[in-house]
Amino acid sequence: MPSLEAVCGRLFGNPGWMPKALWGGALCFIPILNLFSLGYLLEYVQRLRRSNRWDLPEWREMEIPGLFIGGIRMLLLLLGYVGVPLLAGWLLSLILGGLSFGMLGVVAYFPLAVAGFVGPFLFLAGVHAYLEDGLFADSWQIREILGVARDYWPKLAIPVIAFWGIFLLALPLYGLSFFLGTWVLLAYSTALQFAR
Repeated sequence: MPSLEAVCGRLFGNPGWMPKALWGGALCFIPILNLFSLGYLLEYVQRLRRSNRWDLPEWREMEIPGLFIGGIRMLLLLLGYVGVPLLAGWLLSLILGGLSFGMLGVVAYFPLAVAGFVGPFLFLAGVHAYLEDGLFADSWQIREILGVARDYWPKLAIPVIAFWGIFLLALPLYGLSFFLGTWVLLAYSTALQFAR
């Protein structure tokens, strides 16, 4: 099983990763253009699965329509597998806080924390289900996605916690931290999948 340190060493050890990542992070700040950044990450994972190339592709090699469509697919997966659980967790936390008249304090936000923890596993499982055969409908087979996410969680628990920690600590730079964190999670989950 590959370690997170080894994967990060391969990702950040490649020369020229920083300008490509800065472009991706900068695009994440801009509505609509952030779809191109998401599409770029999807293209990266496809290339990693096909040819085992760990370096980020050149932006000028990308086809704009393909990036946009891939970005829409990634956005739908993010909304479905991370956004919906976060919204449900937030609403449940508000209900718990209201029913306890605020006496639970921060404990009332436990459902939100659980949703934030579970969401990335579902998202990664959805991305890999889509890339398995190239059928976007496969990423919405909930029973299979839950099974893959359950298999992922022991190996990806620390990286997911690290992703949220870095994302929340670097909130003013959310575009860059989101891009880098998602890049690492996608690469590491791909490495884990092929190590099985």
